[in-house]
Amino acid sequence: MDSDSHGTIALGLGLGNALGAGTGVAIGAITGDLPFWLGLGIGLGSSMGTALGVVFARGGNGSETDGAGRFESV
Repeated sequence: MDSDSHGTIALGLGLGNALGAGTGVAIGAITGDLPFWLGLGIGLGSSMGTALGVVFARGGNGSETDGAGRFESV
């Protein structure tokens, strides 16, 4: 991926972290196990936010890697 897509991926990562942390804090405050739910929320939010950022950076194409990113066999 070129450097133009890094901003889109970073935006997805930031939004995923924020939503995951907010959800983790809310659930952790209710259940009383804040560190577990905060960590789980941040981890899941980071992964989902990065994945969505990559999909949007590719122009909405979340299918297999295109030909430019594939190694050709000899």
